[in-house]
Amino acid sequence: MATITAGTKIPCRVRRTLDVGDFSILHQLTWFNMAVHSDAEYAKGTWFKERSLAGPVIFTVADGLVHHADNIAELLAEDGYEIYAYIGVDNMKISSPVLFGDTLRADAQVVDLRPTKNPERFLFIYQNKTYNQRDQQVIDYQTTMLVMKKA
Repeated sequence: MATITAGTKIPCRVRRTLDVGDFSILHQLTWFNMAVHSDAEYAKGTWFKERSLAGPVIFTVADGLVHHADNIAELLAEDGYEIYAYIGVDNMKISSPVLFGDTLRADAQVVDLRPTKNPERFLFIYQNKTYNQRDQQVIDYQTTMLVMKKA
């Protein structure tokens, strides 16, 4: 049986290349349709020189890479835990734009797994640093989840 401790790597098995279709559907689904994200002519006049992915959408893709194929659920299950609730995100910093054709990969690890006042529930905290194909970090944040020991 595995033991989840601070520093435990979370296996992130996939990368994701974002193309024009991804940009369009992600911005439509999230309603982040500011000109810099949806108007190619406007975006040419920005420092990006092209449409860029909205920050909250970068988070969505980055967190999806960590949770893909139940990576976290499987890691927790090895120690007898299951996910109860997604609590929140802290210390988010977006440090580079995401543009058409960028390929993102997540590098995540456990920050903490600690009990709450309820002896059946625990806080599981992980940090995700996501990079593009040039190894530039695009986002860094910590997520807190509530987990339970399986009966």
